[in-house]
Amino acid sequence: MAKVNPYEVSGNIDYEKLIKQFGVSKLSPALVKKIGTDNLLVRRGGFYAHRDLNKILKGKFAIVSGRGPSSKMHLGHLAMFKAIRDIQKKHGCFVFIPFSDDEKMLVKGHDFNEVRKMAIENAKDILALGFDPKKTKIMFDLTDMNQDIYNLAIRASSKLTLSTIKATMGFKDSKNIGSFFYPAIQAAHILYPTYKYNVPTLVMVGMDQDPFVRLTRDVAEKLGLKKPGDLINIFLPGLSGSGKMSSSDERSAIYTTDSKKDVEHKLKRAFSGGKETLSDHRKYGGNPDIDASYLYLKYFFEEDDKKLKQIYQDYKSGKMLSGELKKYAISKANTFLEKHQSARKKVKLERYLI
Repeated sequence: MAKVNPYEVSGNIDYEKLIKQFGVSKLSPALVKKIGTDNLLVRRGGFYAHRDLNKILKGKFAIVSGRGPSSKMHLGHLAMFKAIRDIQKKHGCFVFIPFSDDEKMLVKGHDFNEVRKMAIENAKDILALGFDPKKTKIMFDLTDMNQDIYNLAIRASSKLTLSTIKATMGFKDSKNIGSFFYPAIQAAHILYPTYKYNVPTLVMVGMDQDPFVRLTRDVAEKLGLKKPGDLINIFLPGLSGSGKMSSSDERSAIYTTDSKKDVEHKLKRAFSGGKETLSDHRKYGGNPDIDASYLYLKYFFEEDDKKLKQIYQDYKSGKMLSGELKKYAISKANTFLEKHQSARKKVKLERYLI
């Protein structure tokens, strides 16, 4: 049985069922076009549901997408922020990226210094994508909490009951009191651009984080602020072929800090949609829709739609072998990471601090 909540995603995900369960709307082709199809994740079905996106895209808006720091970022994390960067380029919107290092301490029990270091390293990865420093701000909760955001968190907490937090987040009484207060901080993150610039916020998240948006929509109305909407992405599959990519499982993802040898090792051993024998593959073809290398090309690396379509057809027909597909994906991945790692070294965090 699938589980989808802010602190656990497991099992086989039925996206149609999640749309009904969470009460969101399916993303239409018309809305995809309005968002902007320059980004691969947007163009190729990486986002599938939303709240109030049609209303938000009618005027000026801001984007909020936070980051719960981890020891390493993988390409699944980066794909989301690349989409945000591309939407910023198209719409000229303000982007706010709060780092929830406090949540990692409260919920996960991480050490302060460990969390602080992870947050800084994750920020470098995100900003290396090329966000506009004049329209992008980041904030580390533990060390740089903005007074406006703290004030918003206090106001939000006055509108939230313990029973609401328990029901929405699935918390039990055994949680520490900070865990129950954190949703108020998250609401403040989401509402900050609205409070500051009087524009609605578009929160870009996976469905597991949607409960925070639902809570914030209720709080916003009570505070007299515009309700936030969200744009919800699929859970990008891991290299093993099942489940989502995970920062804690080195076998499931390519990290932004991986070497060329690391990438080669991982993709050569990644889940394949090919047949077990060469003769069977030539005869029956492979299944690109479940092949990890193909999915990496689809969502991360292959910008050329015609090229991707040709790869799909050749692999499905048996003309392209699994080894050939993996080799091509390895080359594209390493080209991307070489550029990214170079840009990462040049990031100056102080340009983006709130």
